Amino acid sequence: MSVSVCLTFDFDGISSWSGGARRTRSPNLLARGEFGAIGAERLLDLLEDRQLPSTWFTPGHTIDTWPDLCRRIAHAGHELAYHGYCHEAPSSKRDEADERAILERGIACIERVRGRPPAGSRNPGGNLGPRWVDLLLEYGFSYDSSMAPHDFQPTWVRKGDIARTDGPHVFGEPVDLVELPFDWALDDWPYFSPDLPRSEGLRSPNDVYEIWSAEFDYLHQRLGAGVFVLCLHPQCIGRGARMLMLERLLDHMADCDGVAFRTMEDAAAEFRSRAALDKVREQQFVDDAEMAEIVEDESLLRRLRAGSRDAAQRKGSFVD
Repeated sequence: MSVSVCLTFDFDGISSWSGGARRTRSPNLLARGEFGAIGAERLLDLLEDRQLPSTWFTPGHTIDTWPDLCRRIAHAGHELAYHGYCHEAPSSKRDEADERAILERGIACIERVRGRPPAGSRNPGGNLGPRWVDLLLEYGFSYDSSMAPHDFQPTWVRKGDIARTDGPHVFGEPVDLVELPFDWALDDWPYFSPDLPRSEGLRSPNDVYEIWSAEFDYLHQRLGAGVFVLCLHPQCIGRGARMLMLERLLDHMADCDGVAFRTMEDAAAEFRSRAALDKVREQQFVDDAEMAEIVEDESLLRRLRAGSRDAAQRKGSFVD
């Protein structure tokens, strides 16, 4: 059994109000984004106390607004990932040159505080179009987390799907980009923000705990392996009652056997390594030396070796 818990934070700050689709100048709404910095400080303290890794999808605007806070995220060992410059969702109405400029500006901000480009992306609003897939591939991204073809399993992003109404859906070809699931059910915004007209917006933290813990329990108890990707916004989850609920959830997950907290970058790397090994295993089982050539991460290598031996035993043979 191996369940990866990925704590992800969309640190939108003010950008989700002043930029993106809203473009508001309302002091009341901008203050909600400003509170995101308070929530981020509380979350970083919580993660430090529990020694938990996490991934922060952070717009460049947030980095420019709170550079010291974003440096604290990076220096604590957390992953910084792409989330637009000012919370811009990809749009087919925007010129490709403008899309590229937004991407490059967001990457540059992350590289400035992290020391290297981001490995992953989550597009604001969970919007991923064909043009954006090409851009992520061109700029060397390892993974995306904007949709969920599977609720608890990584998949490969595809290109070339054709949505037909006169016949079956045509599935395109997979490309070298991992999709780590993002779904509104595991996102705090619909439950805690009154902004979305399709949501109640102010749910009890106890209600949300019941939903999230049950989702995790299904993965852990029924499926036994996969990734549990929780999407949190500091301006939402950072309030007192919700922080206490999050602590309860972390306790619940940490108490379960076979659970490890990982960054999204690590979860994507593990999926890639498993996929490479599965491709080799289509022909034959691999020994330890062959496995070491495929997988560089030592802790992952130990887990995969154990899994390879278990698989061999189920087939009645052993891996030396």
